[in-house]
Amino acid sequence: VAVPARLWGGHSRCAGHLELLFAGTWGSVCAEGWDLAAARVLCRQLGCGRPRLIPAPCSPTAASAFPAVLQQVQCTGQELALEHCTLQPGQPSSCPTDR
Repeated sequence: VAVPARLWGGHSRCAGHLELLFAGTWGSVCAEGWDLAAARVLCRQLGCGRPRLIPAPCSPTAASAFPAVLQQVQCTGQELALEHCTLQPGQPSSCPTDR
């Protein structure tokens, strides 16, 4: 199942706040396991080259705009798109609840 991704609020189409369309809902990524490998896959999926900045996976910014849609992400970095990674849906318990 395809997992559409978008970046918004940045200075280009390859910068900004990450959101995924997961189970019919756009949501933030505030997931355990979001790391350089996952960012590489995202950048490949979006046609954006190499990642330059990887925000903290459970920072208040990651959890602020929309509800988080993923609890855990596991990528090797070689996948062509995020749907080829192991994705566990749900609201992570480790995300900040204060906004």
